Amino acid sequence: MGKSPLILAALAKAAVPSLTFTSVKKLSAGGTGLFDSALLTSSTGEHYVARTPQSRAGALELDVETQVLRTLGSSVRSKLPFKITSQLGETKDARGARVVLFEFLYGNPIDPARVAASSPLAGSIGSAIAAIHALDTESIRTAGLPEFSAAELVKKLVNELDEVAATGEIPSALLSRWESALEDVSLFRYQPTVVHGELSADTVLELDGAVSAVLNWGALHLGDPAQDLTWLASTVYGELFDAVMLSYAKTSGSSDAGLKQRAALYNELAHARWLLLCVKRQDEQAIAEARAEISYLAQDLEDGVLPALTASAFVSAAAAGAFVTAEEAGAQSEEADAQTEAEAQEEAEELNFESF
Repeated sequence: MGKSPLILAALAKAAVPSLTFTSVKKLSAGGTGLFDSALLTSSTGEHYVARTPQSRAGALELDVETQVLRTLGSSVRSKLPFKITSQLGETKDARGARVVLFEFLYGNPIDPARVAASSPLAGSIGSAIAAIHALDTESIRTAGLPEFSAAELVKKLVNELDEVAATGEIPSALLSRWESALEDVSLFRYQPTVVHGELSADTVLELDGAVSAVLNWGALHLGDPAQDLTWLASTVYGELFDAVMLSYAKTSGSSDAGLKQRAALYNELAHARWLLLCVKRQDEQAIAEARAEISYLAQDLEDGVLPALTASAFVSAAAAGAFVTAEEAGAQSEEADAQTEAEAQEEAEELNFESF
């Protein structure tokens, strides 16, 4: 049973005795389901968040997040175009679990379906993600935060895919698509960066058409930057994703030709991972919903809607910042071959002419 907001308010008062709280309510926005959280209002009208873990996994994430917040000092924060919370105090409950009081960050969760590709917010999202990825990797490494190589990431994903395949719930066409992508070494040639690890519509907040804050830093690590783009890499948000990617590329100067495909791959695999979790929980209603999502993916693949997941098919489109479907990639390849052949023929004719 979770802690009530009133209990969290009392513990928050114990954590920072100088504060007096006049109201409290349960807080769920921006949550991962690992914590009990409450929004507190002080006598001066300021807002705070009290959080305590619900499980061992939550306790670990809270430990990491508070460590990260200490690592991200004022010099680091000054490089980010948005706010990060600060830890103001902490105490422990009767079970010895941590109860931490944080500064409240103002902003609204982003609904990608309502963000126009031409809006300033689309550009702000790309710039915000690029700013995270530009943080100094050595400071994160020195802090002892996790670091995952491309080989380690692929191994993890392959193991997950094996588990998913064993359920018998995934169409063979999707399995083949994902297996081929994970076997493509060229797709995973990237420069590791600082990765937030939990960017989503709930953890990226906006105010007045710009990203105002980013929440939940407990999964920060060094790894694949594409992981922070996964939440936008659905074909449903195609135009928005393209706009975000263009802003990201402009801000970061990234030349990672496989960035968009990996983000798309991770987005698709997230649906499979969710289905696997539902099967393990034996939640029939959730299983039915997850099956429907997989069916939509399979249909999109059959209809040629899903983007190609091979780095070679994407290189020509990287500069354009556009999704390339498997069918379009094949057409572009044939067109390029034809153009190359025509140019070679033209060059040969010019040489023959000059020989006379």
